[in-house]
Amino acid sequence: MAVVVTADDAPAKQAAPVGAKATADPNARPDVLSVTQDPAAVKKYWTASRIKAAKPLTPKNVNAAPAAASQLSAQSAEQYAAGAPTLPEDAPEALTSQSAGYSAQAVKTARQWTRHGKPPARTTGKLFGVDNRNRQYTCSATVISSRNKRTVWTAAHCLHSGSGGRAGFAKYVMFRPDYKDGKSYGSWVADRLVALEGWTKKGDLRYDIAGFTVKKYRGQGIQYYTGSQGYTFGYKKRAYPMYSFGYPARALPSKKAMNSNRLWYCSGKTFGVNYGGGSVGLGMWCSMGNGASGGPWIYGMQRNGLGRIVGVNSTHSLRTLQMNSPYHGTAAVNVYRAIAY
Repeated sequence: MAVVVTADDAPAKQAAPVGAKATADPNARPDVLSVTQDPAAVKKYWTASRIKAAKPLTPKNVNAAPAAASQLSAQSAEQYAAGAPTLPEDAPEALTSQSAGYSAQAVKTARQWTRHGKPPARTTGKLFGVDNRNRQYTCSATVISSRNKRTVWTAAHCLHSGSGGRAGFAKYVMFRPDYKDGKSYGSWVADRLVALEGWTKKGDLRYDIAGFTVKKYRGQGIQYYTGSQGYTFGYKKRAYPMYSFGYPARALPSKKAMNSNRLWYCSGKTFGVNYGGGSVGLGMWCSMGNGASGGPWIYGMQRNGLGRIVGVNSTHSLRTLQMNSPYHGTAAVNVYRAIAY
């Protein structure tokens, strides 16, 4: 039985079943790929030299404007879903009293996260893949609470090129949680990838949301070993105290080099941004650049390092410290429904 820890102040709204009727928006339809690659071959592929050579993906430059007050209720009809985080089941007792190190002071210039072996580092990791042009790359991702206990959450551009339908999905996808200087809490091979057609066919950044499942180890899903971050999709407000995590190689807008073999973070209050087409996402001041893509935006993180995912590192403004996440409403619910059961 999982040890469940509920975030203390999750955004309030009556929950609709995650399995509710799918949206009529064709862009929010899930595009699902079952991976046929042999897991042993994937692990063998990622030699030390290939891991070192993999290039951190660069986020797209989007100068998303602050959202007008009239736009902040644009997603009021979106589906809502929420799930609590979980502690690792193999050793939860050592993780219940730690401090997550949260401070009310905003961290706009990214800092290294030094507490490894425990959430949130234990749930967050480095994602490796090979794109449809055979280029090796890295991103960030995190374990999300799910019924199958083997689901990982990330940005769609970390799994798919943004065009070509299923032909645009990545291969040799491997996730290494709690990654630090080449060491991690195992190497987990993806066996199913899910993005949305708005991304896989159009590259629409409003649908830059994805998830994937990883193979079990000794009969257990990754959540058993790492724990998981919860989630809240369909939130109404835009101003929340937040943490963002990732493995960036550059700081933006300065492009100063950062150690992408270490976990970094920002914290502060989010704000609404206009994604165009009537869509409103989240903005946050943070300097993490390429490589941080797909890392989680965690709300309500408690002293044990667990909270709820409400966004992902998706785009950045090259002129400012502004990082953006697409709105996690019906689109996120659709990805979750297609991958988490």
